Amino acid sequence: MELFVLAAAVPEVDDASMAEFTEWAMDHVKSLRSGLPGARNAAMILPAPAGGSVQPAARNWAAKDARILGRSLIGRPVTVESSASS
Repeated sequence: MELFVLAAAVPEVDDASMAEFTEWAMDHVKSLRSGLPGARNAAMILPAPAGGSVQPAARNWAAKDARILGRSLIGRPVTVESSASS
């Protein structure tokens, strides 16, 4: 299994931006891969938008079951809340 972690810095993470980033990440990884789809050629994708503020709806959206694209791409979105350093 291949593992892809795709992260992006954003000002705020809401459920709509979380869904959009997850969809983009899964499509992007799909375009990078070659070979026959199947259990021995699966990929795990961790889309991780990081922002100074993460809305509760985005956390809830990310906590739901994994997203599956086709038979071999599994997305497990995560949210990252970061504080500004001084």
